Amino acid sequence: LAEGCNTSVCEFVCADARSLRRHLDDESVDAIVSNLPWGVMTGQKDVNDLQTMYEIFLRNAWYALKDRARVVMLVLRGLQLTRILRKLSGRYRILSVNVVRTTNNLPCIVVMEKVATDELRASVKGQLAHLNKFVNVSPEMYTAIHMETIE
Repeated sequence: LAEGCNTSVCEFVCADARSLRRHLDDESVDAIVSNLPWGVMTGQKDVNDLQTMYEIFLRNAWYALKDRARVVMLVLRGLQLTRILRKLSGRYRILSVNVVRTTNNLPCIVVMEKVATDELRASVKGQLAHLNKFVNVSPEMYTAIHMETIE
């Protein structure tokens, strides 16, 4: 507002990043810039606190972001974030990771893009559905093997 921008240009939401879906409509956001866990102490009781926070944030952000929208995160553990993104397979595409040299640690700036559909998963699922008719497997067995039904 001090720079003359109104809410039609940019809107700031001050909230817990893990609860984005409570504050933002699905597919309504062009970009998110974050420096988690700003103001939250992690690692006191459980070393997985930060990982859980990142994962919950990214799962919720995926719904709020438009297709191909970007997330920029400053993180203390870049490798940890790449493992989380692999766990969320197909939801985000990493565009760049830049390590920042500071005096006492090596944080990373990670830029990623929302992927609306997991193209690899869709391809494999389509191939399985097509080739399933050539294999003697019942629909129940197919469901048990792949944990989903044939389309």
